[in-house]
Amino acid sequence: MEIKLPELAAGRSSTGEMGMEAVQELQKALTAGYGTDVASLTGGGALRIQSLERTLLSTIQENKHFKLFNQFAKTSATATVDEWTEQSGVGGFMGGSTNSETGVINDATGSYARRTGQVKYLMTRREVSFVTTLQNSQVEAEATEQQNGALQLLTDAEFLSFEGDSAVVPTEFDGIYAQLAAGIAAGQVDQDNILDARGQSLNSIGLINKAAAGISRYGNFGTPTHMFHSQLVQADFDTGLDPAFRVSLSKTGQDIMVGAPVVGVRTSHGNIATEPDVFIREDLMLQPFEVRYPAIAAANAFVPASVTPGSPATDLVNSQFSTAQAGNYYYLVSGVNAKGESMGVVSAQVAIGPNQKVALTIARSVAATETGYVIYRSRQNGLGVVAGSVVGEGSDFRQVARIPIAGATTVWTDTNADIPGTTKSYILNMTPSAMAITWRQLLPMLKFPLYPTQSAVIPWAQLLFGYLRIGKRKHHVVIKNILPNGNVWRPFV
Repeated sequence: MEIKLPELAAGRSSTGEMGMEAVQELQKALTAGYGTDVASLTGGGALRIQSLERTLLSTIQENKHFKLFNQFAKTSATATVDEWTEQSGVGGFMGGSTNSETGVINDATGSYARRTGQVKYLMTRREVSFVTTLQNSQVEAEATEQQNGALQLLTDAEFLSFEGDSAVVPTEFDGIYAQLAAGIAAGQVDQDNILDARGQSLNSIGLINKAAAGISRYGNFGTPTHMFHSQLVQADFDTGLDPAFRVSLSKTGQDIMVGAPVVGVRTSHGNIATEPDVFIREDLMLQPFEVRYPAIAAANAFVPASVTPGSPATDLVNSQFSTAQAGNYYYLVSGVNAKGESMGVVSAQVAIGPNQKVALTIARSVAATETGYVIYRSRQNGLGVVAGSVVGEGSDFRQVARIPIAGATTVWTDTNADIPGTTKSYILNMTPSAMAITWRQLLPMLKFPLYPTQSAVIPWAQLLFGYLRIGKRKHHVVIKNILPNGNVWRPFV
């Protein structure tokens, strides 16, 4: 006897399983539409398989970005106060050793300077919860945070090697610019070891050739090997080439690309490799700290009590305000210490004429915990607002200088020697055997376990103890006040 069940005749199962129609409806529910908010997924969407690829996609610095630090010759410091002797001459003068057969021999002694460097302590505290280490996460939390800690320390080592200034923040080590500027002030380094682009782009070889000649001349005897600069400065090099340049990138010569990146500058005094470095600040990176790190700035209580510009005074010797650069300006000043910068205080507008200078009087904060000040200036005839009025330009202010605190009141004079929004280029002798510039470390990067007290966390510290030693300051040149063509913000109209 043939048994016909209604469910089978209708194409459905009689065992509790779904028939073909139900399967088709479910398939439709699972494949139609998208959703990433798990809490909002209902019906078939709640059954949808989601990719849980164990990959962390991040836009962060990598080891390849630490171009200067990676190229340093690294030597060991044996004490927290490191000492060495810098010799700047062999004594006498050219032609000064001639004599008669029995004449009195002229005295001559080499020129020496005893120098010291202080080891500084780069530290970061990291932790992950114990529970995080137990669950099946997309990435291994402790390893990721350890990598983040290493990148933070390397970032600070790279950045401070350019801009560190222990006079402004005592926990910093002195960078290249600070050490050269101190040498010039002490009469131990020539004025030409800091060259001035005066707000022009660095798209020609003029200043570079001058720097190379200065490093290699008599009395300095150096060889320039590398030039570190910002990305926009590199862009000026690359676009400054004749567009007729063509480079074939295939063996057959069929694939042609326009232009050629400048990977070096050939001079009569040495071939200099160009090294665009993301940690050399320019344009938007020179905005007030409160624009770049608003939460940290708001938490710092050392806001200057007041910023008062004096009446402009004529100074035909020192002022570098030209007729074209005269106009109305605002200043913004923030306090600074090892915890970062505070919110800034905006000054009254001041009209500066050609060949004039302005003295800013900064009153110390109520907290009195700042170790220095960061001074920003508005564009010429700007609005003096922290939140910029022009799309893409950010704040109307850019950094001019960092200065140490001088007491209850600190006075800083603006002669336009430093132009806001400009960047620097560092032309260095990086030859390892020359020992002209090295990283001296008391302790290589180390993970130091810490111990939790009342929380179920795994804490640790990552440490890097060292400083930048410039053994031969005359072998290095900084070009300041470079204004790349790609800068969105322009200091002068």
